Amino acid sequence: MKATIGKTLAELRKAGKLLQKDVAARLSDYGIEVSSKTIFNWEKGLAQPNANQFLALCGILGVDDVLWQFSGVQRGPYAGLNGAGRQKARELIDLLLLIDDYKAARLNDSAHDVLEEEPAAPRLLPLYDMPVSAGTGNFIDESSYDMITAPSYVPGAAEFALRVSGDSMEPMIKDGQIIWVKKQGTLDCGEIGIFAYYDDVYCKELAAGDGKVCLRSLNPEYGDIEVNEDFGLHVIGRVLA
Repeated sequence: MKATIGKTLAELRKAGKLLQKDVAARLSDYGIEVSSKTIFNWEKGLAQPNANQFLALCGILGVDDVLWQFSGVQRGPYAGLNGAGRQKARELIDLLLLIDDYKAARLNDSAHDVLEEEPAAPRLLPLYDMPVSAGTGNFIDESSYDMITAPSYVPGAAEFALRVSGDSMEPMIKDGQIIWVKKQGTLDCGEIGIFAYYDDVYCKELAAGDGKVCLRSLNPEYGDIEVNEDFGLHVIGRVLA
């Protein structure tokens, strides 16, 4: 029986040791906002990604030969090779890229000189002065911030930065660490975000169980903060890095 697109996506995700929520998070770096439920529906064949979503999924899952991977068509540079042969071909390409004679050059249209790549302009994002608390809560003063250069590892979807105060999210997030956040109003359970609750702001993991919603610390020395609907919980954004 020929594998469906959804089944192939699921197999590739599992081979890459990714959860459905991990794939959804990485899609946001491509400007594609979907939930874990959407990934589930794609994999079960209940829905299909559009062209942009599919191409982004191929990039995330390391697909470099769509016809072979999703339809079994033996065409293109990998035709006739098994899995081990395809891996060897990739390794040879990596080796060729280390040799200047085989690298593609960008040529000047008039002089045919190799162009040097211009350094990318620094990416500046606001760092808010008031630290977000990973423990007891602090306010964020949205009128007080500095613009700082985002390191290269920061995902393109990040919109602002906060400095964490407290150790309740250790070992993942350290006291004093700068975290990079994407603004969004909802989160899935298990995602780490910035929350405003009862006049305080927290960096926590969203958790639920037994009909209750809570803000959870990664440090086991801290207990859950159970959310009381009367006080209201506002999601400020999702922590990306």
